[in-house]
Amino acid sequence: MPRRNRCTAKLRLYPDPVLKVVCEPVGDDEDVSGIIRDMLHILTNSKTGMGLAAPQAGYTKRVIMVSFAGFYETMIHPHIVARSDDMVIRNEGCLSYPGIYKNIERHVWINVHYRDENDKQQTGIIFDMDARIIQHEIDHLNGKCKVGD
Repeated sequence: MPRRNRCTAKLRLYPDPVLKVVCEPVGDDEDVSGIIRDMLHILTNSKTGMGLAAPQAGYTKRVIMVSFAGFYETMIHPHIVARSDDMVIRNEGCLSYPGIYKNIERHVWINVHYRDENDKQQTGIIFDMDARIIQHEIDHLNGKCKVGD
């Protein structure tokens, strides 16, 4: 019997053009469960990944996934509504740009709004490394990656 819902997505690596696409909104009734499944598969099978954006899995939708101490949070339409004035520079890498690391300046904290995978509105003030990861993944949704630029 053939397997259903098998993940066929693969991590997209530079210079794949999907990494430079500005992602499209997810419709109110649009089913993104397949995108989430594929992103979770890629992220859990990576050895170093702490976050992933939909274009890294080949999708041009505004979806990111972040690992918070082994717990995976899906964020649909994440947007930063407030940010700290304080910035910090830290070495940063990216799964789609293997072997490349750069010192990147990011906000110390952010207030992010998003829909979760159960279609509930969420908001949270996120600090330090978790804030850095979300900022990095939102950059991907806008067709940018400071590590690779």
